[in-house]
Amino acid sequence: MAEKGLVRRDETQRAHIYEAARPREWTQGQLAGDVLDRAFSGSAKELLIGALSARKASKRELAGLRALLDEYHKGAK
Repeated sequence: MAEKGLVRRDETQRAHIYEAARPREWTQGQLAGDVLDRAFSGSAKELLIGALSARKASKRELAGLRALLDEYHKGAK
């Protein structure tokens, strides 16, 4: 992973210390994009349906998704 730039390695001590090279949001975006392309043929709709059918979302989570979709829709115009 260090060779791919995903983690940084501190070799100054006997035990190597690893830390993330990128923020969590970047990694999540990369993983989500990869899953979207590989498993859902690029369809965000199918990804969302798959996620919601795999695990029940709370009313609060659903309200948050609706708000995000509304915000996305406003920016897409």
